[in-house]
Amino acid sequence: MSEAAATLEEALAARLGAELGDPAVAGELAAILLEDALGWRAPAIEFDAVRTIIGFTFGNRMLANGNREPGPVNESLAALALDLHRATGAPIWAQWEVAEPLVRQLAAGVVTAIHPVRDAQAEPLYLNTGGVIEAIIARAGGAEAVGPVAVVAQRDHAVRCVALCRRHGLVAGVVEGRELPGAYDALSGQPWTRSRLAYLLHDLHCRMLDRRDALLAGNGPAKLA
Repeated sequence: MSEAAATLEEALAARLGAELGDPAVAGELAAILLEDALGWRAPAIEFDAVRTIIGFTFGNRMLANGNREPGPVNESLAALALDLHRATGAPIWAQWEVAEPLVRQLAAGVVTAIHPVRDAQAEPLYLNTGGVIEAIIARAGGAEAVGPVAVVAQRDHAVRCVALCRRHGLVAGVVEGRELPGAYDALSGQPWTRSRLAYLLHDLHCRMLDRRDALLAGNGPAKLA
């Protein structure tokens, strides 16, 4: 930890200690806030290490008839995945919104799409980021079979994508020198992906739920990565 980060953590702990009247809990909460609330740059992976590319969806477009299509942000994510594939030769695993633009451009077997399961009315059930990773590991035959992963995700989503990949046993990071899409789609079918502030609050919510669940499971406040 840098000297500046250590000083900030001490300041957070002091403020929280005054508010909570519990220095021990204040110190733990300060460390969590420093990592989760103030950390938005995803760790990197070396370009030469990449064996697999994983593309994570960010929103979608809802059509008038109720069908869904990828939308502009996922089209940008697909373009980045395609660029990385051409540079590395690595296969792509991607949520269907990212995979759909790719299957028309690449040979069969290069892209594996991850689709959500459907309910009794054939409506897709929400597939969260961790569920995507679990599905990929299961279908690939384990984390070792997936290998070091280049994460392709919207810029503000990427840090959690990398963290969850690592928590599931994958070596993962974003590729340095490749800019992640940072746009938001005001017409997205997922309201929390329509504006940056709304999404940052959503992401914080998801991170804190992960921390809470780890604590309730007796694992302590799980590290983000």
